Amino acid sequence: MLYLVTGASGSGKTVCLSRLRDLNPEIYWYDFDEGGVPSNASKAWRQTKSEHWVKKAIQHQTDGHDTGVSGGIILGEVLACPSASQVNVAACLLDCYDVVRIDRLIARGLHGATLDMLCWAAWQRMHAVDPRWRPDVIREGGAPDMRWERWETWQRNDPRWRVTVIDTTEMSIEDVAAAVSRWIEAERLKRR
Repeated sequence: MLYLVTGASGSGKTVCLSRLRDLNPEIYWYDFDEGGVPSNASKAWRQTKSEHWVKKAIQHQTDGHDTGVSGGIILGEVLACPSASQVNVAACLLDCYDVVRIDRLIARGLHGATLDMLCWAAWQRMHAVDPRWRPDVIREGGAPDMRWERWETWQRNDPRWRVTVIDTTEMSIEDVAAAVSRWIEAERLKRR
C-alpha cells in the first residue's frame, strides 16, 4: 500500500512526518521533496518524482511493507503514473483554514504566503472530492508518459477516488499525526 499524505503548504504534512515515523514504524516513510527540489521545478518534475515514489512503494510492497509519502504528492498524478497499476493507493489531504495557513507560513518565515498558495489549496480541496474538477491544472504541461485515461472518466463519488480530509486548523502536530495514524488503520481494515 502507498499512503499519500498531501496538502498545500502550511497544512502540517512535513512537520508531522517525524511523528508519523514514530507512530507507524512498520511503514517506510518519505518526504516527497527528499533529494531536493530544483529551482525550476515544474509539473513534469513533480510527476516524475511521483513515479519515483510509486516505484519505491512497489519495491517495498514486494518485501511485504507499506510506504508513506508526505508532501506535494497529488492523487490524480499518482494514479496516472506509468507504474501505478502495480500498487494500491490511499490518499489523505491535510487542510486548514486559509488564514491559519498564511499565519503558519509567515510564522515559519517560509515562502508561499501568497494568493497562488491559497488557490492551490482550494484546487486540492476540490480534487479531493471530484476527479473531474479542472484536471487541466495537473495535465497541461505534464510528463508525457502519464496515463490520465486511468481515471479521466471517473465521476464524483466514484468509490475508486477516495480521499480522507483531515482539518488541521485547530490541531497540534501530535493530534495531526494521531489523526493520520487512525486513517491508516482504517485503510488497513478496509483492505482486510
